[in-house]
Amino acid sequence: MPKTIDELTTEIGGRLDGLDARLVARLDARDLGTRSQLPFYALYCREVWMWRMVELARNAFDCFQKEDLVSAVVLTRAAMETTAALWTLKRKLDEALKLGSVDISSIGRYLARLRLGQGKRITQTDEPKVVHVNDLIRAVEKDCEGFEHQYDRLSEFAHPNWSGAAGVYSRFHHDEALVEFGQNIRGEEGTKGIGLTNLSVALLLFEEVCNHLDVQMPAFIRLCERTSLAASPPERPGAVND
Repeated sequence: MPKTIDELTTEIGGRLDGLDARLVARLDARDLGTRSQLPFYALYCREVWMWRMVELARNAFDCFQKEDLVSAVVLTRAAMETTAALWTLKRKLDEALKLGSVDISSIGRYLARLRLGQGKRITQTDEPKVVHVNDLIRAVEKDCEGFEHQYDRLSEFAHPNWSGAAGVYSRFHHDEALVEFGQNIRGEEGTKGIGLTNLSVALLLFEEVCNHLDVQMPAFIRLCERTSLAASPPERPGAVND
């Protein structure tokens, strides 16, 4: 049975408070105890996206409360993209742990794309290319069927399509050749329910991945450390270079 607006509102408020409490002001690579940079940059991405997620979701939530539904849905869509980015990172680390080996250069390049990448019309030739948002969404879809469909639904509101313009701000009376305009003039319950449901799911998945990374990271650090040592073992005490 679908949750009511009140139930979703309570749920989202609690999840937002939980994520807000997890925000950190600094991340020190030395605390990880490994010479590999990969775990640090993976956590760096997570923390940056957590700050982004809290801001987007909090503002989306406020817009829902004020019945500014198009703004709320557009922000929710951006929150879903942020969840998808973190989910994709989780999949990359899961794959490495499953294989028992890590391609340091490959994951390093991917992490650079996640944290530094920009659109192809913005980046210079030697700069990291952004991971396309559709690739991020499809990565979640592989594990959570329906995520891509919900994202597409919200995308209709992000563009000046029927859903995001005429369907929200106008009501046409064909018999009278008359159009009335107003905010949510057709009613808001359907749109609000769709938006709040997706915001709640985006927050839930984001929180789950954050928790998963907490459990996953020690094993990933050990894997990266073994790989780094194998690639460049420390010199024996007293060894003399040729």
